[in-house]
Amino acid sequence: MSGSIRALRHTGVIPSLLMLLVVVVLNARLQPHFFGLSSLDANIATFTPTIMICLAQAVIVLSRELDLSLGAGVSLINCFMAVVPASAVGGPWALMGLALLLALGLGAINGLIITMLKLPSLIATFATGAVWYGLALTFMPQPGGEIDETIGNLYGDTVFGLPVPLLIVVAALALWTVLSRHRLGRRIVAVGSNPVAAYQAGIPVPAVKFTAYLVAWLLTGLGALSISAQTLSGDAGIGTAYTLTSVAAVVIGGISLGGGRGTPWGALIGALVLGIVTNVIYFAGIPSIWQEFFKGLVVVAALGFMVLEQRRTAIA
Repeated sequence: MSGSIRALRHTGVIPSLLMLLVVVVLNARLQPHFFGLSSLDANIATFTPTIMICLAQAVIVLSRELDLSLGAGVSLINCFMAVVPASAVGGPWALMGLALLLALGLGAINGLIITMLKLPSLIATFATGAVWYGLALTFMPQPGGEIDETIGNLYGDTVFGLPVPLLIVVAALALWTVLSRHRLGRRIVAVGSNPVAAYQAGIPVPAVKFTAYLVAWLLTGLGALSISAQTLSGDAGIGTAYTLTSVAAVVIGGISLGGGRGTPWGALIGALVLGIVTNVIYFAGIPSIWQEFFKGLVVVAALGFMVLEQRRTAIA
């Protein structure tokens, strides 16, 4: 038991688990039938895009980089799906495949700029985010368009009794579980921990970081598909909030912004905390204008817990 607790403390998720417990209890008291099947299905469907994008940011942060273009990329993928008729590309499955290819292309561009041009990821992705947003506006100057209804039906369907949004999250976590047991996952963490030492150990640092961006943008593409399946329309501003939300979830989940410490499971917890906080604000009757204020308080609290935990670890 003590070994398990030490392992949890090493990942930095204990404070975030406590925060998740608190917001779940608050939500359960405020939202009728919070643990009911229909309520859980609705919450899972709503939270899935946030979870996917936060997992994407976690993979990048673990490699000691950051991506400020994730939200704009989500908007671009969404607008692309809204202006390209599924019938023109071979049907809804083909359209979803093209959307994922677009996501991988955006990730490859970011990865190449950072690994080949050696630009700081903070500046590089801030710039590419502006480009992605501009392209989204080119596709969709005003919210509108139409996404094939079949995609929405697929998202709302079940497989073996399990909702598709839940299966998307499980698949993403399974992907990381496989990667963490594979050389690539260990290399991402090693590069994030100490890129110089990783290079001296023979690890191809640029290739690892480039691959981390591809993995992250595959997850981002799944998040964009989830959003598009729910809205069935395009909006160049739809992904705006997700960039800062993903960074906040990383912080709440105990993942070090310096790289190499933490786990995407922490980002999952952080995403759930932020999503449920929004529910609490709604069901408590608090005006929506206070939503970002309370999210900010949660992030500040997470940072405080992280500092205290690091000091306690250093003393121990």
